[in-house]
Amino acid sequence: MEVKGIVTIGLEHIHPHPDNPRKDLGDLTELAESIKKNGIMQNLTVIPKEGEPGEYITIIGHRRSAAAKLAGVTEAPCRVVEGMTDKEQMSTMLEENMQRNDPVSYTHLTLPTNSL
Repeated sequence: MEVKGIVTIGLEHIHPHPDNPRKDLGDLTELAESIKKNGIMQNLTVIPKEGEPGEYITIIGHRRSAAAKLAGVTEAPCRVVEGMTDKEQMSTMLEENMQRNDPVSYTHLTLPTNSL
């Protein structure tokens, strides 16, 4: 795995991970209002989209990305990580969701059948 640092990427080039275990992002209204008022306070973590130069897939920050789009924000600070295996991607997404303070959020997690 290689971290490329923090860069600003247009949200139109950032796509949700197809295996994101959090299928329901919940109500994004409050987060969108916060982003509209304060901007994106924490960067997203993304990986390059294979075979599509300049396109990225979200690993951490699915809710932030969706709320930013809802708020009309056009770009986001992103930590770009290259060379993540499928297992590392899933593990990172699961760990991020487990760290959420909302215990109900665990009910929104769905594992793909071939994960971990």
